[in-house]
Amino acid sequence: MSLDSIVATIQSLSEEPNKLSEVEEANLYVYLTDKDTKLTDVEKLLNLCKTNNAKLVYLKGLSKKSEQPVAVGSKRSFDEMQVDRTALICDILIQPFNTVPNRANDLKPLVDAKLTRKLPVSFCEEKKFPQFAEYIQTNDDECGSNLAKHISCLLTDIFEKQDFDDTSEDMVHWGIDSLIRIPLQIFRESLGGGVLPIEMDRNSKDQGTTTVGNKRPDFLCWTNDVLLFKGEEKADAKDFSIAERELEDKFNKFDPLNFGNIQFMLCYAVAGPNLRFYAIDGSPNANPLNRLVPLSNRLDIKNSRDRVSILCMVVNIARIIRTVSGRIPGSIVPIGKRMKLEKSTITFFDDSVEKMVSLKDLPHANDQNRVAFLLAVYNCAKGHPGLIQIKKGGGPKIRNRGTYRVVFETRGRNFQLNNENEAREMARSVLTGLAWLHENDYVHCDIRLPNIVFVPDVEDYKYILIDFEHSNISGFSPSELLRDWDGRTLNKKNKYTKQSDLYQLGKMLRNLNIVNSRVGNEFLDGLSNKRISSNNLLNHEWFG
Repeated sequence: MSLDSIVATIQSLSEEPNKLSEVEEANLYVYLTDKDTKLTDVEKLLNLCKTNNAKLVYLKGLSKKSEQPVAVGSKRSFDEMQVDRTALICDILIQPFNTVPNRANDLKPLVDAKLTRKLPVSFCEEKKFPQFAEYIQTNDDECGSNLAKHISCLLTDIFEKQDFDDTSEDMVHWGIDSLIRIPLQIFRESLGGGVLPIEMDRNSKDQGTTTVGNKRPDFLCWTNDVLLFKGEEKADAKDFSIAERELEDKFNKFDPLNFGNIQFMLCYAVAGPNLRFYAIDGSPNANPLNRLVPLSNRLDIKNSRDRVSILCMVVNIARIIRTVSGRIPGSIVPIGKRMKLEKSTITFFDDSVEKMVSLKDLPHANDQNRVAFLLAVYNCAKGHPGLIQIKKGGGPKIRNRGTYRVVFETRGRNFQLNNENEAREMARSVLTGLAWLHENDYVHCDIRLPNIVFVPDVEDYKYILIDFEHSNISGFSPSELLRDWDGRTLNKKNKYTKQSDLYQLGKMLRNLNIVNSRVGNEFLDGLSNKRISSNNLLNHEWFG
């Protein structure tokens, strides 16, 4: 089918720097589903574009053809047509609820709540579909809005014509994105992140991904870094039970590290044309066998009435998100989000953390034995306090796409030290781990606060030294200096030694400006002057 092919091309361009905006994508779908559009011509011309940039220029041009819809019988002025009232419409549509939901069972009446106003459309669809007049309306000053144009697109017969019994996964994604992701993105772009603070992502296809990588849901939506909404999608209608099961299996632990005080997650399952909304009960007393709470019946996206129902529920889900967003603490570690930290990409899962680095950015990558060396360092750290722990089977590897990958069992977060006692506890924990590395003749080489995390759920040694990718054998001659090194980091022979690690630790502690006691400053002086070895560090008077 021509539309399948065009949609697949659009999806394949979603990672390009000059990708279609959400509004351009919505306008493009309006154009493609117009009865006068010749899809075979669009596909032919698209195939003649030799580069991704050329394809995007062509598609952006097509999207502009639907920017000024004129409703039948409209008497709007030209100026009225140019005013996009999407922001005003969205603000009214997704007003916060008066009741703040705390549990999964609180969500059903909110998802089913009557809309605060009717959904805008562009072409008098309420006359064409009088059964929907209760939910949609065409207003002269609103039918040119991005939201109205998108909803009008969703009421065309494109879904009815699609054969969901023999469709591609890209086509399933397109249908769900049209009904869920794009409306949410229009709300976000129109009102700003301060009103609706959401980020959305899709789990990209990756043939090199292992079991850990497949633990991400197909659709993810974070609110102030809390994964508040997710979805599982299957192309085959017979796989609905699999989609439901994956909703429960993926990210099923409501760790305060990732969720704060939120005890529910909105979600949906899709298989072929079938969709159903749920909530996951994350309360401490939830029945583990009955955590998936249905919020809707099973809906058919090929049915126009069900599509209107889905749109209404998505509006109310946006209202729920807006309602709870202000009650989320600021120290959340987002689960499932691929976070770019310096030259690494870090992803937290509910039982592990994945780190990926492009080979070109991996220190000493030109050394053919580098990965084997790093595996030895991480294996050395196994079972020792103060050091990050790799997950079983998650040791350093090079994937087939030229990416270094390691998976950790340790799940920690950034922290702020407020007094000398906290600085001493952090130093004690890190030095305990560092002393073990030094005993085995390894040096860390990159002692900085970003390379230390706080793990609250361990009994002792809660501060953990991470990021061994710069590590080496004590006494090596570095080919380049790291960012926090200075003229005294290396010894007189320009070698990095165990004393270099300790010197960097002392400099880091002093820069905190919270070590004020006499014995504390004597300890820092010893590190700075390189008079203390890792063998007797923990016996210093500062540690009592």
